[in-house]
Amino acid sequence: MRGVAFAILLLLPGLLGACTAPAGAPSSRAIESESEETGWAGAPLTSDPAQVADGRRIAEKECAACHAIDARSKSRNPAAPPLREVLAVNDADRLAYRFIDALRVGHDEMPLFDFDVRAADALVAYLVSIAEP
Repeated sequence: MRGVAFAILLLLPGLLGACTAPAGAPSSRAIESESEETGWAGAPLTSDPAQVADGRRIAEKECAACHAIDARSKSRNPAAPPLREVLAVNDADRLAYRFIDALRVGHDEMPLFDFDVRAADALVAYLVSIAEP
């Protein structure tokens, strides 16, 4: 009797494993970004000119002291990448989410931003408009 129970215990993990998705297989409910986890849809990638203009104003006020904020100039702070390069290394939705939740973006010398959804969307729309291809 013990032998049968032991054999069942040995086979049980294999039988249960056959009922689940293989390791590393994507789940149909996988969350791709933090903003999706919260239900916030992120900034639309189709830009409204007024939204882009608002984003430029925010960049002028909040970012221009260190970063180049247009498509051609160099950053005042050599350690600060031009804003046109920011989306090459950051997901637009995740970046906006970090701005909204006042999370540090970049390095320790970066100020904490606490933008509302509209401001974050506007800044990201501006970044999209100047992003390098």
